[in-house]
Amino acid sequence: MNETKNKTSAIIMIGMFTAIAAVISALPIGFQIFGVPATLQTFAMAFLGFILGKKSGTIAVAVYILLGLVGIPVYNGFTGGPSVLFGITGGFLWGFLFIAFFCGAAYEQKNCHLKNIILKILLPLVGLIICHVIGVIQFCLIMDMKLWPAAMAVSIPYIPKDILSMIIAYFTALSIRKALSASKIQILQSAK
Repeated sequence: MNETKNKTSAIIMIGMFTAIAAVISALPIGFQIFGVPATLQTFAMAFLGFILGKKSGTIAVAVYILLGLVGIPVYNGFTGGPSVLFGITGGFLWGFLFIAFFCGAAYEQKNCHLKNIILKILLPLVGLIICHVIGVIQFCLIMDMKLWPAAMAVSIPYIPKDILSMIIAYFTALSIRKALSASKIQILQSAK
């Protein structure tokens, strides 16, 4: 009975935070470079990892991607459908799986050792790098561009914003966890 309650709680938390992330991700912030919009998606996907942990956070991002794939307008600018996922910005959407996983893995590190503190900093950066590499590769293939010009067009200018987004996502998740803990609401049994 307790295991069923934990699974139900996990499904509810994943669904609730996926819905929040979908709304945040759909909001455009107003500028584009080579058709790639600046978005709040990196913040939202990092937040899912930090708040839900690596397993549930990655599942939440997968649900988000699937919602968009079937046409629900959860991608940036309230778009959706296969044309977005397999279009010029779609590689970044696939890469969000790695952001959530590595941010969740970073959150799950214990605080007491220097090695763990370093991992808390490096793991989200690894996820971000993987996301950008996948995004640039898909952009290159679709736009028939060479790697370096594509990276300069759709990745490198966005990295400082994405790092800042991940830092804000970490502290937002930490604040929400503290508030929920003070209210005796547990996010997930397996996550810290």
